[in-house]
Amino acid sequence: MSDSREVFQLRKEHRLDEALTKARAGFKDTPQDIWMQRAYGWVLYDLLKREIDAFENQKVSAVHLVDCLDNFLREYARFGKNIRPDLLHSQMLNLALKGSRSWPRFLAFARWWDSDSFRDEDRQPYQHPEGREMPSLALRYAYAVGREALGQASSADPGLIQWAESRVDAALEHTPNDQWLHYYKSQLLLHGGRADQALEHLFPVLRRQPRAAWAWSHLGHIQEPRDPAKAIICYQHAAQLAHQPQEVANTRISLAKLLRARGENEQAAVQVRKALEYRANNDYKVPAALAELANSQWYRDLAQRTDLPPEPDVASQAREILAAGQRAALEYRCGVVDHQNPDKEVSHVAFGLDDGVVLPYRRFPGIQNQLVGDLVEVGFIQNEHRAEDWRSSQAAIIPGLVDRISGRIERCDGRDFGFLSTSRHSERVFVPPDLMAALKPEQASDTTCIAVMSKDKKGKRGWKVLRWIDA
Repeated sequence: MSDSREVFQLRKEHRLDEALTKARAGFKDTPQDIWMQRAYGWVLYDLLKREIDAFENQKVSAVHLVDCLDNFLREYARFGKNIRPDLLHSQMLNLALKGSRSWPRFLAFARWWDSDSFRDEDRQPYQHPEGREMPSLALRYAYAVGREALGQASSADPGLIQWAESRVDAALEHTPNDQWLHYYKSQLLLHGGRADQALEHLFPVLRRQPRAAWAWSHLGHIQEPRDPAKAIICYQHAAQLAHQPQEVANTRISLAKLLRARGENEQAAVQVRKALEYRANNDYKVPAALAELANSQWYRDLAQRTDLPPEPDVASQAREILAAGQRAALEYRCGVVDHQNPDKEVSHVAFGLDDGVVLPYRRFPGIQNQLVGDLVEVGFIQNEHRAEDWRSSQAAIIPGLVDRISGRIERCDGRDFGFLSTSRHSERVFVPPDLMAALKPEQASDTTCIAVMSKDKKGKRGWKVLRWIDA
């Protein structure tokens, strides 16, 4: 009979094949021995890690790696759930993630592994030795599940794909602004025929990756049956942004078909020509959809021309599509412009005494034209603090923060500031020096202002004039 100590010792001496033989025999004799299970599991881990390292160093083939993943993880599955949550169980998942792109049965393993098995430390970002923060094991698990579900959406068991989507949903609850989770969710929704929801999840991706060709291609794919004109702009913008021809190899085929359907044959011919050139340069097979376009009479008539128009620059139209989509997903908060700084080219909008946001003129065109005291609505992505958009507000006041107040001016002898005395408010309204100087003589007895609740240098709350309404 083998005992776990002997297996651990053989593993320590790197005699893994002997350790595996002893572990298998020991597990057969005492299948309920948790220490034998642990010893057996760590041997399987070392053996699989060795094979994955060899694959990453191009010393073994993908076929060989798949066989190792199948065999070693099948053995581990005989007892692995007895060990969780545990470092070994997490490390076995880590190895499976490394091989997931080559392993067709990863999704089934991921479901067996069970997301309830994560330890607290598995949900924390990993600090790379060079100082970079890397995604946590739990987040990488969700990425791989989403990615592989997309690759198998048309062939795998629907129940497995539904499970995979539920794991992406669960990860989004923990990290609601993660761009890759939104991308996988968007793709899965589109595959399920839920285009409107797919759009909602794609715009957070484009907000972070506005120059990613693949993201614009996906947006075009969503828009194609809904709004072909927008789809054309998205595809054309993707073609403009692509750094390598392969990024938009299939996008050009879709774009050519849409342009042809709209009668824009010259532009369509440009796309067919580029799609064919890419495949000819790389000795790739021409797909049926491209072959049909290339063999059509309209393309043959245009194929030899050297004066076809250049691809149009659609960047401005693409930005408007992106801005419109983002606005629909934003949460707007009403605030007041309480400061304009033309020298630094920024505005400040206050939402409360200690709550506000700076809006640079460059990022928020038109905000520089708002007067101090104007009410505006600022748009934010849910759960984020960075402003994304602004618009004028129809509101006249913000209860407790901004009000319209009328009263009589009280000047302070020897001082350049003053107060607005009113029966409506128990406190006087402070008038800063610049606004005192802007008063006309006839306004002293009766004037109206826009006032904001603020704090003085000592932290005392009180109303302060922002702007005279009738000055």
